[in-house]
Amino acid sequence: MLDTSQLGAALKVIGKAERPLLFVYIHGWQNNAISGDVCRFEHFIDAMSRFPEMTARKINVIGVYIAWRGRDLTVPGLSLLTFWSRKSAGQIVASQNGCLAAISELALAARAPDKKYHHCVLLGHSFGGLVLGNTISHSILDAGSNGVRNSSPWDMAVAFNSADSSIGSRQLMSELSYLYKYDEKRHAYVARTSLESGVVIEENRPFLIILQSENDQATGQFFPIGTGVYNTINLRYHWDKVSVPGRHGSKVSEQQFYTRTPGNNPYLVNYHVVPLGETTPPPDLRAQENRAFEANIRENVQDQIFYTSERNDGHENRFCRNANYNPDEVRPSTGKELWRRWQFVYSGNARIPCWIVRVPKDIIWGHGGLWSDNSVAMLGALFRMHFPLEGGRIVTPPQRPSVPTTPDLQQLNQE
Repeated sequence: MLDTSQLGAALKVIGKAERPLLFVYIHGWQNNAISGDVCRFEHFIDAMSRFPEMTARKINVIGVYIAWRGRDLTVPGLSLLTFWSRKSAGQIVASQNGCLAAISELALAARAPDKKYHHCVLLGHSFGGLVLGNTISHSILDAGSNGVRNSSPWDMAVAFNSADSSIGSRQLMSELSYLYKYDEKRHAYVARTSLESGVVIEENRPFLIILQSENDQATGQFFPIGTGVYNTINLRYHWDKVSVPGRHGSKVSEQQFYTRTPGNNPYLVNYHVVPLGETTPPPDLRAQENRAFEANIRENVQDQIFYTSERNDGHENRFCRNANYNPDEVRPSTGKELWRRWQFVYSGNARIPCWIVRVPKDIIWGHGGLWSDNSVAMLGALFRMHFPLEGGRIVTPPQRPSVPTTPDLQQLNQE
């Protein structure tokens, strides 16, 4: 992760791009630089770069995979024993300056003055979500010279099934609740303090989004057990009472935040993804696989409603058995499409520019389901909500007889 030559290579690719759309991904537990997560992330970047909505505007989709030792024991059945060491490793990575410096340098390169278009999206999973949240939380609260918070060079941050305790999230949400309040008429968060008077943050552009699968056993069951064992060994039985964000005067034991992850904490979860029923696909889609991903990307999301198009049955698992990604491998349609609509709904607790979202297992299955087709389609919707299109939809030219086989990302790598 601290290999400056690799960082330099990434910066060189970004530097050559005129219209960079940069995704920076920090993997989680049981993954590293040679695991299948590398392949799955590359497939996501490749799929995004092939969309007519990207090629028509000549957007250079670039992915940077930040690797750390999320997996250091490969003996079957014993990998769960690495919980404490890998959690500690993630906390160390987040606490050091190298991770924040690397992310900032990448994001700054993407938004250099000569760029005609630029966006930077940060992604994290599991202990990688821990790294992401702890790395950027201080930057979110830092005030720039104009008094505006979150003056960081990246634009969007999403953590999947974050395997962090809720302590840091509670503190972040408490501070944001002090700084902002939700304005129903504007559909935005407005400043409470005189320092940031006039600041308005659009509802669909929160500083941080944490997505939590409802059937994630790793964070929902193993995490509380792991932290509980740690507390017992270290004879930690006394807990202070701390305030609950958004609930004025309400206090609970800090243990409620230490032993639960943000997405499994009823005091912090403020959004749910709710089903709206089955539907039919929009017309004129060109993608052959995971067509809801394109449907959510190509036009603005209305009322926080988005599509999924597949059955979350693990059909993606036959691909990406290791880190080697084959861009020419054909991934045909499953032939079992199930189009459904879903909506992000505020469900209580602090209504602030930090979303902690409970997601049905039909979209994210378990701890490692972030790269499922439906999860990626949801991420596409969040991307479009964060970066709406002028005019509401991209008008692409008529489809050509043949589709180029070399995506934009490969062209960049060949330069």
